[in-house]
Amino acid sequence: MFLDPDQLSALFILANYANPQQENVCAPWAAACQVIGIFGYHELRREHPRALIGLTDISARNTVRASLGKNPMPFTAPRPLYLEMEQNVDSSFLRRETWRELRGNA
Repeated sequence: MFLDPDQLSALFILANYANPQQENVCAPWAAACQVIGIFGYHELRREHPRALIGLTDISARNTVRASLGKNPMPFTAPRPLYLEMEQNVDSSFLRRETWRELRGNA
């Protein structure tokens, strides 16, 4: 998923919402395509797969700026973590006033 900074913050929090180790998101050093593809695939081998923040490669950011804009950041969530995050939406901050205000939907 390509996200703006507010959305990235929200998914970062949601990925850590129900897991006490609170290290469920990682930003590995790698080329942009490696984080989205290869690193994301390798996370599936972990007992507790982590989400990944990518596109920290400045040459890639410069290249994709014309098509994606200035602020998008990719967030890769392996399916097991994605399903856990999805189950937690209704009881999370996403249903609260602060999130609605931040998104301009108050």
